[in-house]
Amino acid sequence: MSPAKATVKTSSGVEAALTLVRSEKTLVLDALAIPSTETREFDTAYGLALTRWLDASAREGISHAGAPPLSGARVILAEIRVTPPKVMLGVGREIQGKGGTGTEWLAQWTWDLSGIETVDGELLIQTEVEAITLPLPPPRTN
Repeated sequence: MSPAKATVKTSSGVEAALTLVRSEKTLVLDALAIPSTETREFDTAYGLALTRWLDASAREGISHAGAPPLSGARVILAEIRVTPPKVMLGVGREIQGKGGTGTEWLAQWTWDLSGIETVDGELLIQTEVEAITLPLPPPRTN
């Protein structure tokens, strides 16, 4: 079975491609920002802020340079909220990560499905401007 796919838009106009993959014991949702004018503008501003922060760290020491700037994944993709089916709320453990390299922004949610006998339903994925549902795919078999 192929992964479930969709796109979602943030309030800043950035779109993220969603991919939902399920194995017997895990469920993984990736939100990868689609490169656009908005992502390039943010990356330019982030690059300048990071350079200033690194310079300040070198001059004054890291403890006096202030907080480092946040990446696009940590600022823009942080708007994406995911609500799993009810059965996963009590048992499934969610691990969320945001990161990426350079202009690749990735937010990832991973749920451990151990101990849940059957999981079906859909994820509710929301931003400030949009809400969509993505049906849970059946477990992938090799």
